[in-house]
Amino acid sequence: DEGQLADEFGHCHRDLQQYRASAQHAERSLQLRAPGFARSRLFCRVVLATARLGLGELDQACALGAEAAQQAMEMRSVRAVEYVRDFERRLEPYRDASAVRTYRDRVAALS
Repeated sequence: DEGQLADEFGHCHRDLQQYRASAQHAERSLQLRAPGFARSRLFCRVVLATARLGLGELDQACALGAEAAQQAMEMRSVRAVEYVRDFERRLEPYRDASAVRTYRDRVAALS
């Protein structure tokens, strides 16, 4: 369906470091995908967070990442946790930024 296709495009553009296109497709996928597709929506939210990070939108990236981290903890999906960990590795160059410290505090509080 169109939501799944947008999700795939979001992933592809993220992998190609085409973050603006990745964000557009990820946002479209989130609009189209029903709440029942919780795990797919989580993956897409992490792709969107990564795209926002690539665009230099650190606050928004961290907010999206924190939402995804909370959802990953609730659903106990190994793959979901892997997506969140990948996002966290991408945050490493920004570890001293306020938004990243806030993100880490929020995620630590979930444990």
